[in-house]
Amino acid sequence: MSVSRRTVLLGGVSVLASPRIAAAADQRLLQNRLELWSNYARRTKNVMARLITTRETSLLDEPLVTQGSLVFDAPTTLLMRDDGLVGSSTLIEGESVTVRPNQPSLAAPPPVEPALREAQRWLSSLLLRLFAPPPKEEGGERTLIEGLRVDVPRRSFRLELMPARGSIVRKTFRSVTVHLDPVVGTVTQIILAQTQGDRLRLQLTDHRQNVEQADVDAVLDTVRKRSDPDGDSAP
Repeated sequence: MSVSRRTVLLGGVSVLASPRIAAAADQRLLQNRLELWSNYARRTKNVMARLITTRETSLLDEPLVTQGSLVFDAPTTLLMRDDGLVGSSTLIEGESVTVRPNQPSLAAPPPVEPALREAQRWLSSLLLRLFAPPPKEEGGERTLIEGLRVDVPRRSFRLELMPARGSIVRKTFRSVTVHLDPVVGTVTQIILAQTQGDRLRLQLTDHRQNVEQADVDAVLDTVRKRSDPDGDSAP
């Protein structure tokens, strides 16, 4: 991990003389952020939260903002759903990703192009890991960053997660920046930066951890029925 510009300008010691010190400090900061996140995530059976999605793209004159909800059911089910019939629902279940309009009469979007499937798998796996409880053994919290390049900005509770060097995913995604609540450790914001310059911001509020399982199942089952072409459409 590179030495920060602040260290270069204000450290008072030659950068060439102190790379190990800087690296050790960066590792301590990273471990602090991972432990903050994992203290909350380890208790998670499910999570429900309000979701504001903001898309910034050169194709739009101004950002597109939608409101909705996020539902996570441990360990491998994540739903991001827009409010109202004009929006859509994205359901991740393990390696399966389904996007469907909330209005049953509308056609589903076309399948993901083969060239983008690896990037989709990378992103869906990372999103699941952000909410799933990490392994209980010592150091289990580091599974969140396995196979990723990581930057930990100082004086902020953020993790910047990037595809490995040489990964084909870098052609699609530049980074995923995760904001954590400094006290509780909940994920409060996810910023997805795409390589061509577009950005997707997911802001989470009103977190409810470990609610009645029946409430989670009711929401997920509604979306599953709409995603099943052989099933009955929900009203």
